[in-house]
Amino acid sequence: MENPQTHLHKKLNLNLHIRLLKLGESQETDWKIISLSTAVLATLIIVLSVFTFIKIDKGEIFSIKETAGEGGGLDLVSLKETVSYYGSKALEFE
Repeated sequence: MENPQTHLHKKLNLNLHIRLLKLGESQETDWKIISLSTAVLATLIIVLSVFTFIKIDKGEIFSIKETAGEGGGLDLVSLKETVSYYGSKALEFE
């Protein structure tokens, strides 16, 4: 019976891909591939972050259409109702 790993490598043709990337031939080549991959990914993340920041700054993403209130002040009546509501809830749980 054939070794399952050998069968898998033949089936997926992984050996060809590994040879094309030249992985495992030398440590220097492996580190070059790892360093280049890391640099490309870091650059991609930075570019995406800058793009997202610019879009948010222009208001194209996560923009708020309406304001919360006219005066922007605290509504004391609403605050008192909320405090009394949660005060009564606290008494229920005691």
